Amino acid sequence: MQDNETVNGTKSDDAAERRAEARAVRNAALKAEMNDLAVYLSKFGRYIIMIFVGVAKRLAKGTAKLAAYIWKRSENLVTALMKRIGYLLVLIMSPFVKVHHALRRARSDIRENRVSKGFGAALKIAFTHLGEFIFGSTGVMVTLFNIAAPVVSVLFLFNIVSYASNLNYCVKLTVNDKLLGYVENEQVYYDADEILKERINYLGSDESIRLEPEFSIELAGTSPLLTKYQVADMILEYSDIKVEYAYGFYLNGIFQGAVPDNAPIAEALDGLIEKYRAAHPNADVSFRDTLEYSTAGLYLSGSIIDTDWLVSQLTSVKANAGYYIAEEGDTLSGICDKVGISLHQAQLMNPDIGDGELSAGDHVKIRDEIPFLSVNVSVVEDYDTTVAYSTEYYNDDSLYNGVTRTTTSGVNGTNHITASVTYVNNIETSRRITHATVVSAPVTERIAVGTKVPPEQYSSADAGYGKFIWPMEVGKSHVSELTYWDGGYAGHVGIDIVQAYGAPIYAGGSGTVLLSGWNYGYGNCVIIDHGNGYQTLYGHCSELLVSVGEQVIQGQMIAKEGSSGYVTGPHLHFEVRMGSVKLNPINYLENVYYG
Repeated sequence: MQDNETVNGTKSDDAAERRAEARAVRNAALKAEMNDLAVYLSKFGRYIIMIFVGVAKRLAKGTAKLAAYIWKRSENLVTALMKRIGYLLVLIMSPFVKVHHALRRARSDIRENRVSKGFGAALKIAFTHLGEFIFGSTGVMVTLFNIAAPVVSVLFLFNIVSYASNLNYCVKLTVNDKLLGYVENEQVYYDADEILKERINYLGSDESIRLEPEFSIELAGTSPLLTKYQVADMILEYSDIKVEYAYGFYLNGIFQGAVPDNAPIAEALDGLIEKYRAAHPNADVSFRDTLEYSTAGLYLSGSIIDTDWLVSQLTSVKANAGYYIAEEGDTLSGICDKVGISLHQAQLMNPDIGDGELSAGDHVKIRDEIPFLSVNVSVVEDYDTTVAYSTEYYNDDSLYNGVTRTTTSGVNGTNHITASVTYVNNIETSRRITHATVVSAPVTERIAVGTKVPPEQYSSADAGYGKFIWPMEVGKSHVSELTYWDGGYAGHVGIDIVQAYGAPIYAGGSGTVLLSGWNYGYGNCVIIDHGNGYQTLYGHCSELLVSVGEQVIQGQMIAKEGSSGYVTGPHLHFEVRMGSVKLNPINYLENVYYG
């Protein structure tokens, strides 16, 4: 047991030593990598520093060259500037130099007089020099005056100009010898006179006011300047005419009357606008007319109108809505074409009506009521439009002359349109396309026009008018089975014509292809409608050469003989029909060839 423990302990120690050695190896590898990284960063740092030093040297050299160039070019300017600075210094130092010379001269005179004449004479000469220093022609006072006088004059002139420029002048207004106040200019009075004329002449009033204005220019005081409305009110107030305080109502700048309270008018007009905003949330909605009803002032008593009456007028209609009585088969888009309005406009007026067929007697609104106040609605609309495809015709010598075949069907394109549209009373008045994006381009329809000359024995002159040409090659084909009317097997309503497998089959007359494809027992079959009730059928073909809707002419090769469908051998089964009635082909062929 102890031996096992000893062995296990030895194994544990060995594992620990191996882990320690592995950890030491990893640490050494990591340290080596860090040293390599440090060396790399050191080299990179030195490289960056060398770049910066190189750039700095080049900048320094360039700056030095530029400074030298500027200094060389501006040498004359510097010389002139130094001369001006020297002259200015001379002017500044001149008074001080004069004082210095005066003091030296005074000191010399005082010393000489004291030595030669005594102290009294020296004192006297000192006072003499002091007087000259202060009040002499070059003394301190004269020098100070010479310096201060220009400065004081400039400051005085500046103050006078500033004072004069800040003065405000206005016009003193007197009317009929009564002072009204002050206005900015005479135009204010004339504007007020026009306002008075509007108020007085309302409904043909014969009231008049004699006005004699007087104007004078005065300095503006503290009194506020009058507006044209205040001047009009004051003139009315001072006149003998009966007036009342009210709000004037103007429609497109024309005075319509005055109301004691304008709040119901504002509420009614806001209600009209909100009705349109509810229908066009993102539109710009506004009245087409210019309305003004917030100007308060004095108005003639005779011009005062009832507020409720004015509100009822503003919210009334000039004309009632118009309706179209639908007839059987009418659609909304068809009605729009009849009455000349856009489908979008009709849909706005008839939100509950789709573009399906309408019932007779349905009422479709084609004109909204016309309100007393017209409303503009400007909105940005996004919609798709159809771009009609064009048709291209080209000659094809594989088709007989007079035959056409559509080789590429035309497809209409689509454009996405962004337009700025304006409606007045829900009627579109303008539409301006601001952006158009092609969603899908139209595909041009290509139609081949036959230029091949038909065989001489075939003519389309009488095609489809009761007589048909022999539908296979003359002289190479013949009747192999008659109709049951002429002795053929029971139920056989056509004639069988044989030639050789793959022989050409020709149209018995001109017309339009109704069927070109598999037709039960007839196999591959062609049916041609000749436009006057007659149809011809060509059955059991091996190959079909025309398509449904194609126009063919008499004698045009339309298929090849075969044995498709229910047959016992290759041949052409030929029928003539009038609607659903099957006729005896023998009676409708120009020529019949028997074997």
